[in-house]
Amino acid sequence: MHTRRCSIMMLMATVLLAVVVPSTALAQRDAAAKMRGEYNFYGRSAGSSMRGAREYSNYYREYAQSAPSQQINPEIAREAADVIGAYITKARRHFAWMRTQAEGAKDQETLASLDSIDKHLAAASKSHHEMHETCLKASVEGAGTMKCCQEIDDELAAAISEHDKLMKRLAGDKAPASKK
Repeated sequence: MHTRRCSIMMLMATVLLAVVVPSTALAQRDAAAKMRGEYNFYGRSAGSSMRGAREYSNYYREYAQSAPSQQINPEIAREAADVIGAYITKARRHFAWMRTQAEGAKDQETLASLDSIDKHLAAASKSHHEMHETCLKASVEGAGTMKCCQEIDDELAAAISEHDKLMKRLAGDKAPASKK
């Protein structure tokens, strides 16, 4: 009976160790590991949002260029402007989160990258605002909206380039290659 009791106690101790040790190890992860994971989520989400805005801008320009006599359907123009604006807003929100974390960590290198990205997003947002105002009119001018889309695209390309460098640095050169 004593042997059986010892065996049961050994089994319970083994199970307890199997449960407690990994959970303790996970709980003791360093703050930087958590931060890298969150930066990865918000950073990649911001990148996806910028790429989405850029793709919509390109889709709209292709449509506007192919429209007969530059007769733009105002509904299509407004839809494109709304989606482009939503993507830019999402990217800015994700980068704002990253900025808050970088400020808390006093990470000057990340803050410098975010300053550059923010500058390009602000310029893209300004061009988007001009596009949106043009799209609210009863008759939408194709050339004017395409010019705004080109400006949006140029600024987003610069922001995406800076973003990709930032994400690569934050991942310690282990980030997967992003699609352009």
